[in-house]
This record gives sequence, structure tokens and C-alpha cells, in this order.
Amino acid sequence: MKRLAVAIIHGMSTEDQHFSVELKHRLIEEYVSGGEGRLEDDLMFKEIYWADAIKDELSDFYKSINYKNDLAYEGTRKMFIDYLGSGLAYHKGSRLYEKVQNRVADSLRQFAGHRRINEEKTPLVVLAHSFGSIIMQDYIKRMRSEGQGISNFEATRNLAGFVTFGSPLAIYVRHHEDLHKPITVAGEALPEDFAQRAKWLNFYDKDDIVAYPLQGINDDYKNAVTGDYEINVGNPATSWNPACHNGYWEDKDFIRPVSKFFAELLEKHEIWD
Repeated sequence: MKRLAVAIIHGMSTEDQHFSVELKHRLIEEYVSGGEGRLEDDLMFKEIYWADAIKDELSDFYKSINYKNDLAYEGTRKMFIDYLGSGLAYHKGSRLYEKVQNRVADSLRQFAGHRRINEEKTPLVVLAHSFGSIIMQDYIKRMRSEGQGISNFEATRNLAGFVTFGSPLAIYVRHHEDLHKPITVAGEALPEDFAQRAKWLNFYDKDDIVAYPLQGINDDYKNAVTGDYEINVGNPATSWNPACHNGYWEDKDFIRPVSKFFAELLEKHEIWD
């Protein structure tokens, strides 16, 4: 029976838990309506939530630097600290890095235990928004080299798709040597002919100042990333300015091609037998 596992990770720590509920519903609706014989049960979803790992820490930090409680543009300042603070605090060897990486591991371990998942063969697709794309590339690389003794699913050896959206990865590559070489999306445990379906799709809006195309970083990224897709996301108030960064979650320009990719992966193959 066809079963595709989809893990979704958010970006900077402004997200609330259950951040992907609307996206999940829209992806399912688009997928099911796109062809005969498609079922809601073909897709299984799991959120990777890490916001609480840093939210309290940044809140306490803001209180300490605004001890006079007289700074203007408080909301904008908190957003700036959220983005800058998370980026600076998250690096290999830091407390935040370990907390977030452990959160990813715990989430995928829970997902692997789902009664409809075969942890040795069920293909996995990761949807990663914004800073989540950096977190997941770190995790996948780490598991590919250190993931002995755990299931193919948890170690991403079943990875069949990496969908990045609103990703700042191009900026971080310049300053982080570990990111100079990208992941190979197709996991080694996938059958060779099925692995040919694996893709890395990167979506960005030209008005989203956080997001960038990836294939121009270097030759390795050019070969690893299947395509950079410029789309227009957001509502009338945000689609023309940087506020569109959070517009991917409910926009058909993003949902339609992702659902189409799911359908391609779920086409007939002996892996589903």
C-alpha cells in the first residue's frame, strides 16, 4: 500500500506549535483532487517543532537589554533579535545546536514509530521553511555519517525529497564550511530505480529578502538542487514586499508543485508492494 511520509520543519522561532495544520490540509486537498485513485491516507505528516528551544532564552535576553523598558518599535526589535539571535546562537557545538538537533531526532523517531510506517522502506520527504533548511541539512549530513544502529527512516537513508522554501541557505553557506558541500537527497536505502525520482526543490519569492536560489552557490549545489523556482506568495498586503516570507504556507503557487511532486513519488513502483 502506498505511504509517503512528510516531515515539516519551521524556520525562525516565531512559529507556534501546530504551525503546519493549514498547509497539511491544503496539500492533501490538492493531491487528492489531482487524479483518480489518490487517497488522503497516501500521505502521512509530522511536524518538527523547535521554537520553544530558544523562545524563552531570547525573551529573557530582550528583557535584560531593555531593562529601562523605554525602547521604541518593540515588535520590530523582537523580530530582529529572533532572526539574528537564532542564527548566531545556532552553530555546531553550541547548546542550541544540540537542543535543536535532538528535537529533530526525537520527532523522526516518533514518526518512525507510526503504525503505517515501515521504518526500513517508507520514503521520506522533508519540507523545510527558512532556517529549517539549514537545520535539516545539518541533521541529514550528520545522520549519513553517524546514523549507524538506527532505522533507515530516522537516519534519512529513506529520504526521497527535500523541499526548501524561503531558505537563506545561500547566505549561510558562505560563512559555514560544513555547508559548502550539499546533501545528496536520494537516500542510500532507496531502490536504485526509485531513487531516480528523488528531488531537491527550492522555492523562493523575489520579494522575500530571506530567500535565495541555490544552484548558483557552486557546482555541487548546481548538481544537487533539482531546480530553483521563483513563485509569488502572500496576500495583497504582503505579496509585493518582504512580509511575504511567511506566505508560502497557504499559497497555491507553492502547494500545487509540491503536491505534484508527491504524486510523482507515489506513482506505481514495487516499493509500494
